Amino acid sequence: MDKHRFFEGVESYRLLAKHEVGQNFLVDYDVAERIVNLLDIQKGEDVLEIGSGAGSLTFFLSETNGEINAIDIDEALIAKLQNELGDKVSVTYGNGAKWNYAPYDKIIGNLPYYITSLLVERAILTGTKAKRMVFMVQKEAGERLLASPGTKDYAPLPILIALSAYAKRAFNVRRSCFAPAPHVDSSVLVFDMKAERDEDVLKTYKLCQSLFLQRRKTLLNNLKNYLHDDEKARGLIASLGLRETVRPEEVTPEQYLSLTKRIK
Repeated sequence: MDKHRFFEGVESYRLLAKHEVGQNFLVDYDVAERIVNLLDIQKGEDVLEIGSGAGSLTFFLSETNGEINAIDIDEALIAKLQNELGDKVSVTYGNGAKWNYAPYDKIIGNLPYYITSLLVERAILTGTKAKRMVFMVQKEAGERLLASPGTKDYAPLPILIALSAYAKRAFNVRRSCFAPAPHVDSSVLVFDMKAERDEDVLKTYKLCQSLFLQRRKTLLNNLKNYLHDDEKARGLIASLGLRETVRPEEVTPEQYLSLTKRIK
């Protein structure tokens, strides 16, 4: 099946889109192909697509030399892709929020807005073999995921991403490229995963989750509550060369990693 005919089929599903699970089908095949090309799939690599939907990305994934797997929670769309793409792709029922990403070399997905953070978190935490991840997310969600220290969106998940990957926004996608069209534009993010990921990154993420619970307080006060030790908390802050008045959102990912190692 050629791409023109396939994407006519994708367009026809616009009236069947389920808003409760965030279905907006990408109908611009040039954009879809460009997104898949970012994954740079090599022969024999195990690839997973999170949420195959009507198959906009799946179609171009099926034309690569990778071992392509896709999951979705819509059984009707799974049957559609099994029928249209045959043996080129393994499409199965699966919940991305509970999936084990460990076996895959590359991961890709057009992520639903309402569980974007959860899916990205799980992919990073369990996808320890992955070399690259490419995600299309709503533009505002992309800005939050890539938030820098000192901004209102800076939080534990951007810290986890920064410590786990070299992350960047590749390009934006207009809402008019989807059917039905969402209310906002989207961004395509590329995560080149760091080979040196270790257990300290996970420990840092868990530490940050605790220290950001009351982000209006100083890092020192949050750290005292976490350690239940005033003197030790002050010593750790001093050892990092930080002011005692510094707040959680002002500390870099690398400083949090260093803090974790010093606590250990």
